[in-house]
Amino acid sequence: EARALAFGTAGKLRVLSDLLAEHHPARTLVFTEDNAMVYRIARDFLIPAITHHTPVKERHDLLQRFRTGEYPVVVASHVLNEGVDVPEASIAIVLSGTGSRREYVQRLGRILRRREGKRAVLYEVVAEATSEEQVSRRRQQSPPTPDRRSNEPASDLFADDGGDELLAPRTQHG
Repeated sequence: EARALAFGTAGKLRVLSDLLAEHHPARTLVFTEDNAMVYRIARDFLIPAITHHTPVKERHDLLQRFRTGEYPVVVASHVLNEGVDVPEASIAIVLSGTGSRREYVQRLGRILRRREGKRAVLYEVVAEATSEEQVSRRRQQSPPTPDRRSNEPASDLFADDGGDELLAPRTQHG
């Protein structure tokens, strides 16, 4: 399986390239599990990176530039999972994660912030024929868990209130 994941990385980067081109210049958040991949994507695609090593002041500056559109794409590991409000973000590309439904919902929440006329899309890019693919399917099929911050079911994130359009999360195979 390690070999499949290694080959999957190259495939994921090809899918990432295609998705960034398809959605340019939409504000896009790219999530990955480890800092090494964050830095590789930042270097290969010339995208600003935010990790737990990024000083707080620099994080704020990068996010402000993202909000204004100066930086249309930002790549991060866990740092943007919680407590960040970027309603300008409409596309999320998840290249890897822990498999936790909570993390998945948190990352989805980054792009579900209200903004008039917004169309939010989440892509999850997984390596075929690996445990990563099985975890993704299992997490997406499991029943929603309560959102502890609001005491409302996580499934309410998908509710149609008539104002914003949300497309169902899409899985891309790399």
